[in-house]
Amino acid sequence: KMKKTTKILCLILTLVLCIPLFVSCEAKTLITYEDKTLSVNVYEFLLSRMKGTLAYYGYEVDKTSFWKTVVSLEDGTTYNDYFRATIMQQAVYYVVADKMFDENNLTLTDAQEKKIDDLLSAYVKKAGSKSKLNEELKDYGVNYEILRDVLILEAKIELLKDHLYGEKGEKIDTEVKEEYFNENYVAFKQIFLATYEYVTDKDRFGDTVYYTDEKHKTISYDKVNGKTQTDEFGKTVKDIFGNEEYFTADGKIAYDKTNGVIGYVTNKNGDKVIEELSEEKKSEIYNKAKQYAAECDGKTTLFEEYAEKYGESESNDLIYLYSSSGYYAAQNDAVAYFDEMAELLGTLDAGETAVYKSAYGYHVLAKYENEEGAYAEEENKDTFADFADTLITRLFEAECAKREKNVKIDESVFEEAPDMTDVGTNTLY
Repeated sequence: KMKKTTKILCLILTLVLCIPLFVSCEAKTLITYEDKTLSVNVYEFLLSRMKGTLAYYGYEVDKTSFWKTVVSLEDGTTYNDYFRATIMQQAVYYVVADKMFDENNLTLTDAQEKKIDDLLSAYVKKAGSKSKLNEELKDYGVNYEILRDVLILEAKIELLKDHLYGEKGEKIDTEVKEEYFNENYVAFKQIFLATYEYVTDKDRFGDTVYYTDEKHKTISYDKVNGKTQTDEFGKTVKDIFGNEEYFTADGKIAYDKTNGVIGYVTNKNGDKVIEELSEEKKSEIYNKAKQYAAECDGKTTLFEEYAEKYGESESNDLIYLYSSSGYYAAQNDAVAYFDEMAELLGTLDAGETAVYKSAYGYHVLAKYENEEGAYAEEENKDTFADFADTLITRLFEAECAKREKNVKIDESVFEEAPDMTDVGTNTLY
């Protein structure tokens, strides 16, 4: 659990990319950097945003027991401690960023400010009035005026990053991109051997039904090799759709398996229903996986032949994984294993193989060298959709961290500040 927790900060800084700041003569100042400050009210607001993010990912944020959960046995750090410290670190970086915005002589356009005011107007309209909106915002430590400053500064920080790195990272040197790419991504191919099977429609003989199309309204028969039958009254036997049935020589249904469509059972979401294989069959599959890995270790050409011949997945092309899929991925079994898989691949040299077990089966992995510039290729655009954003975030944090030693935090104000159990769960603002 601690290993996953140490990865939270990076993802959080990506998810909550632009931290708002606010200067108020009434609120207590929590952080100061030269002439820039952040109030304790805004710190509370940031906590509420993080609480909303965690709620979105399915964590039980309304239970005190969750926040008391210890995530580090070494020092007794709880989730509450961890996220308070995380938001504080993030806030420090962005107080610095507020100063950097001024130093770069940047200004928002009238159109950018109008966009923010239009959004605020929409919030007021939805709430019914400004006073009602302020009642809602009270749970997050802010009001209309503070929220406006929050949004203004978010826009400023975005403009600062665009100025420094380009909207899509076009100002970043190729050498820097390649270094980040090779440090954080691993390339591999796989032979996937599933330990489940899809549940299919079965006929009265227990065989899988083949239909003519995805609508599953007409049976696909092998009319060339199959024969019709008659019942005791001399009438041709028909199926449930009123069409003549065709039978094999042994009396079963003669399906056209070449042109027909398998009748998979689906759930209410339209996803195929799966059924786990027996432990005996799983053991057989595992032995196959170990065999393939041993035979193909260091033999890329042979591995690709095996992938084509034995793989049960269409994902036998080159795949890239980010070296840390992030803490929140653990809430979804479909992507949680990517983190561990990437870690395993990181221990291999190009050409080496290994077997990884997921909830879905055994993955025989072969490590490949990263292809130079793969993150910029059109065919990889989905895989590297977040590449520029995550790299910009990394560079931006590093730039802010250079000035961190000159930031002052009022520890007495921090100690009295709200914690995660005190703030509202902010999913709206």
